[in-house]
Amino acid sequence: QDRNFRACIKIRSTSKPSRPIARVYLEGPRSLIPLYNGEANSKRIKCFNSKKGQAALYIEATDERSFDRQMMEIEYDLHQLPRNTYGYDPAEECRPCSMEELAHTFCTSDLVTRGTILSVDNNKESELSQMTVKITNLIRHSFADEFIQDMDENSIHVRPSNHKQVMLNVPQHCDVNHGIGEFVFMARRKLGELTLLCAPRLETWSALVNKLNDEGKSHCVLRS
Repeated sequence: QDRNFRACIKIRSTSKPSRPIARVYLEGPRSLIPLYNGEANSKRIKCFNSKKGQAALYIEATDERSFDRQMMEIEYDLHQLPRNTYGYDPAEECRPCSMEELAHTFCTSDLVTRGTILSVDNNKESELSQMTVKITNLIRHSFADEFIQDMDENSIHVRPSNHKQVMLNVPQHCDVNHGIGEFVFMARRKLGELTLLCAPRLETWSALVNKLNDEGKSHCVLRS
């Protein structure tokens, strides 16, 4: 049986909202389901589930004729759903990671950093909470520094030895809180931004690192 997945697409277009160059549809059981019509209120990110391990998109050009060159870009992200499940469970994105998941996520994440939470802002349009994290120790990352920003020199959070911060996305339905203390943030690229996967407290992660490294059960060298 084919494994089902959760797909999200992000659409960028150079066309004006009043003159869309194309529309995007998802193949449904009996008809096409509109995903993007180019209007001003159209959400730029749309998510859906596969059926029997497959999903089909249809792109329809509009009848608008223009001498201007117009472009549409569709970026996609696929995430396998757990086995023996029949759909997407939003609660899965919000539960704490298990010890096994923490070790695996550390080795496969695009970003692992120690840090403290500076702020959490909700974006109603994208249905995401944007968490700003002050970096206290950048452990590993698999990209250039485009996601890591300089902090405002006038910020009360800035110390002379550390002026870096990073923004991480969390689904808004997780109702993430502004936790106090130092955490280990593990994130991956998703549609051009960083999405938080796991965030254990530093003391919890340090104890797990010592245990797994001593037992030699990790897929890579764990660090805190």
